Amino acid sequence: MKNLNKKHIGLGIGLWLLLLLPASGFATDLSVRILSDKAYPRACFTAELGQYRVYDGDHKAIMELASGESLQISIKDGQIELHKGTELVGIFYNLIFEGKGLKAIFSLQECGKENAQKYFYDDHVDVSVDKTKLFFINHVDLENYVAGVVQSEVRGISEQTDFFKVQAIISRTYAMGNLRRHNDEGFDLCDDVHCQVYKCRNNTPIILTATVQSAGEVIVDGKDNLITASFYSNSGGQTANSEDVWNAPVSYLRSVPDTFSLNMKNSVWEKVMPKSEWLSFLNKHYNYDIHDAVMKDSALHFQQPERKVNFAGGIPLKNIRRDMQLRSTFFSVDTKGNDVILSGRGYGHGVGLSQEGVVKMIDLGYSVREAIEHYYTGVSIKSLAELPDGKLGD
Repeated sequence: MKNLNKKHIGLGIGLWLLLLLPASGFATDLSVRILSDKAYPRACFTAELGQYRVYDGDHKAIMELASGESLQISIKDGQIELHKGTELVGIFYNLIFEGKGLKAIFSLQECGKENAQKYFYDDHVDVSVDKTKLFFINHVDLENYVAGVVQSEVRGISEQTDFFKVQAIISRTYAMGNLRRHNDEGFDLCDDVHCQVYKCRNNTPIILTATVQSAGEVIVDGKDNLITASFYSNSGGQTANSEDVWNAPVSYLRSVPDTFSLNMKNSVWEKVMPKSEWLSFLNKHYNYDIHDAVMKDSALHFQQPERKVNFAGGIPLKNIRRDMQLRSTFFSVDTKGNDVILSGRGYGHGVGLSQEGVVKMIDLGYSVREAIEHYYTGVSIKSLAELPDGKLGD
């Protein structure tokens, strides 16, 4: 295993846990576009662990790579030029790097750039050309993907395995409910916030443990449909109804009291600005009548002890949050001298699960199931193997 970077690969406990993956009766691979925010004209592929067999687009075998061996991929005249060291292997329209053995891990980095970052992934990858950049699709086992998403999204928030179990179940639910989101582009999911953030394979033991222990588990509504498992940082003490943010009511996305989110890192915020700036903002963006004494007073002394949908004058609070880039819609307005103070609660859209609320619940001894059922009304946790195929995907 020469050139093996154990900091990024995370072996030992990782391989041991993978052997203990429960036989859930359901297995799937996802196709995920990776490095979507990069514009690599050339890249170095390295077989970090295990052997890789390289095929062309017609699945004709080209060569095999042992652990630690690398190839250089570059664009030339709309095709892929493949080199091993200084030797030209060939020119192709597409390449397939297929991992072999119990565990296969590869890395990609931009060639010819000093101190270029390596990105590590599990399983397999297809490479093609998209105009002037390389286009990568990671064909990855569902559980490997889930672990990578959890690491990319929430590593460092908690030290409790059960918190990461909750996030793994949410990420798995999203993935299986959105299998065809990018179907017209030739893959299942992307690697950014449009789908779920997935920037590398997982190398954190506690996340791997949580993924293995919750393998195959998803959240369903009363009709066994996969839910939209929306989440955010902190509710500020009360979650929001789905229709208050996204217009459509959803049975399991109901507003609930959430004392667990109080007194956490992102539970409160504040924004101070001159009165004139605040009033001018309201007038300019929403044609708010700041010259009417009653309207002006309402704008300067807006109170929100419980979540509301609209600001004074019927302005949707979600619009103010968007246009002013506030942390949440859950804020009140007061004055101090020539300033207004927006005293806010929570961080995020407020629909569904509060991550910091779950941290507190788990710390207090609540179970994974209790945390999920607190934030999603009338749901249950089931194994993918229990669900008919018609319940999966869009």
